[in-house]
Amino acid sequence: MMVRRMASSVLCFEVLVILFFALVAMKLSDLGAGTVWAVSGPGMVLAALLCGMLRKPWAYQAGWVLQAGLIVAGFVVVDMFFIGGFFALIWYWALKAGGRIDAEKAAAYAAYEAAQAEAAGSREDVAPH
Repeated sequence: MMVRRMASSVLCFEVLVILFFALVAMKLSDLGAGTVWAVSGPGMVLAALLCGMLRKPWAYQAGWVLQAGLIVAGFVVVDMFFIGGFFALIWYWALKAGGRIDAEKAAAYAAYEAAQAEAAGSREDVAPH
């Protein structure tokens, strides 16, 4: 659950990154506006759609493809090598840290449930029949 929230947050920010990339690419590159938007528009839509599709395991792999696309955008705007790499690291961290938080939360809930079951069992032993 936490991994999904964290990954979704990264993807939401990437929609804005792609938008700003498109605006900068139109000014700094030799590509026409139509070409820039033909690539950036679907990228923004993909990032936005992936936010809601993270319940499916394949969506995380698609997120990695999006990260690679941001890095490759550095061939159009050189700063995207840095920005795309930074977001790839954030994506990696979101998946790892979110997974660790989810595992720790599940372990805490399991320990709580076990303690509750043990407490209920000890009360039944003490209760008069």
